[in-house]
Amino acid sequence: MSKSTNKTRVAVIGAGNMGKNHLRNYFLLPEVELVGLADIDPSAEALASEYGAQFFTSYTAMLDSLKPDAVSIVVPTPLHAEVATEVMSRGIHCMLEKPIASSVAEANELIKLADDNKVIFTVGHIEHYNPLVVELKSIIKAGTLGDITSIVCKRVGGFPEVEPKSDVIIDLAVHDIGLISFLLEKQPQKIYSHGSRTHHSNAIDSAEILMDYGDASGFIQSNWLTPVKIRTIAITGSGGYVEGNYITQELELYEHNMDDYKNEGFSKFVKKMGDAKKRVVKVDFKEPLAIELKSFIAKINGDETRYLVDAASARDALDLALRSLNNSQAG
Repeated sequence: MSKSTNKTRVAVIGAGNMGKNHLRNYFLLPEVELVGLADIDPSAEALASEYGAQFFTSYTAMLDSLKPDAVSIVVPTPLHAEVATEVMSRGIHCMLEKPIASSVAEANELIKLADDNKVIFTVGHIEHYNPLVVELKSIIKAGTLGDITSIVCKRVGGFPEVEPKSDVIIDLAVHDIGLISFLLEKQPQKIYSHGSRTHHSNAIDSAEILMDYGDASGFIQSNWLTPVKIRTIAITGSGGYVEGNYITQELELYEHNMDDYKNEGFSKFVKKMGDAKKRVVKVDFKEPLAIELKSFIAKINGDETRYLVDAASARDALDLALRSLNNSQAG
């Protein structure tokens, strides 16, 4: 922390699309001093200059020179373990974009490293901070939906401008793989998947995943092929149904109208069940990344009330994603 300003000194590694969003959000946080940006592309110096940060083409040189309090790592997945190890070995708090690593073994090593160096370590499963998801979690906790029977997520469209270094399951579906377990507060007993490759040169770019939780199921459709970007979630329970849009943060709730149906006969039960009470749930629109980074900085500064995605949960999501990928590749 800067002694002169009492601000948390933060640097960003990686100036791609997501890295630019990290820079913008840190710049807007009054409790943060954005000190550096590292990227192998020299043209990213203009971006660093825009935000008043020093620029480096070597992230290790930046860490050695600036000694920041915290770092956001926004680099391709194959580099996650290497870069995060360098950061946390220096005692620097780490925000690592998802997925946590390329393997569960790497993830476990990073978790141990964070513990050994006593640093805050979180992974960017950004939807956990989406006000829509916060409201969904509240609705489930309140018992409004009764016993949850299924959660269906659609995360399709939006092929990245630069061909991803990984497949659609590890890069995209991992969001919902982790999110469904977060909402149900348990891990699936079994996982099934199907994957196909259409435009990606060497990895699957379309997948369907079914997770068996025993008394509930989770289904995910994820691809880069759909010509329109769709990010939705639908939850069905014994007491109702809710559907939401991650992008617009709009939420609609349908509650069963079945009071005393057991004493009225089956035909009346069917009629009442089909006559659901609908209401639009108000969600205050906020940028999830802004909430995530603000929580990260607050946690660094001792605010234990702030929620952060636990690195162990991120590891579990990766484990499920890898199992799903292996299933899809095996046919």
